[in-house]
Amino acid sequence: MNVIFPGSFDPLTKGHEDIIDRIVEIFGHVDVLILNNYNKKHTFSILERKEMILKIFENNTKVKVNIYNGLLADYIKQNHVDIIVRALRNTLDFENEKINAKINKELADVETFVLFSQKNNEYISSTIVKDIYFNGGDVSSYVDKVVLEMLNDKFRRNE
Repeated sequence: MNVIFPGSFDPLTKGHEDIIDRIVEIFGHVDVLILNNYNKKHTFSILERKEMILKIFENNTKVKVNIYNGLLADYIKQNHVDIIVRALRNTLDFENEKINAKINKELADVETFVLFSQKNNEYISSTIVKDIYFNGGDVSSYVDKVVLEMLNDKFRRNE
């Protein structure tokens, strides 16, 4: 079974990490698919995001990382994806993911499974992490040390 967890992951948060770990528990493996969201201004390049995720999961052979520039439905068809897994933090996520699931089913005949965020992660998002970081706050409880080091290296900030 080909299972993907798509997202922009800019940057990867502990909430994302938890979802990836849980996908591996349930399905035995996952392909993390990094996409560019053209509605967002990215902090890290797509290659930097891949490097970030590979470093965080370097000891987990059940997590693969791929990059795709294009329509998710096309990737799904080209790579024979069976299941998309998405995370839900709140009702806003639910409404967006419901639409995306219907579109992906229509365009690529694929099912979407959802995992609810753990209570301690339900308010964490990449956007919030960046907002806290760029306003001088401490994000170490929201991201892996790899992400914090990459943020500090890229923006010359020492914590």
